[in-house]
Amino acid sequence: MQHSKSSLFLMELIIALLFFSLASTVCIRLFVKAHALSARTVDQNYAVNYAQNMAEAFTGCSGDLRTLQTLLSGSLLTEDGKSLSLEQNGYRTDLTCNMFPEPGCTLNADIRVSRTDNADTPLYTLHVDLHIPHGRSR
Repeated sequence: MQHSKSSLFLMELIIALLFFSLASTVCIRLFVKAHALSARTVDQNYAVNYAQNMAEAFTGCSGDLRTLQTLLSGSLLTEDGKSLSLEQNGYRTDLTCNMFPEPGCTLNADIRVSRTDNADTPLYTLHVDLHIPHGRSR
């Protein structure tokens, strides 16, 4: 009788250990996923801020990328004058103008923010429409 009680206790102990090991495995996986989600959210928040800052600077310069280049130190303007790139703090911000409008038209631009180590995958994109009023040249 003593032998059956001790084996029953041992069996209960093994089942309890198995339950706690499964529960701890699930909890660890949840913490890892939460950490990855938090890191991705931080990246996206930085990307939104960089895109908004670039859009505000673009609007403030009336769409003139040469003026914007002098305003943003370290930025690179392409030879055709339609794209501007800026790398800072591990993020790359690219601004591309779709055309050069005349006064009275609308200038369209796309802003794309990505990590410098993974420039092919954008974290955030923003489309900007800027009206160039008559009597005001770029």
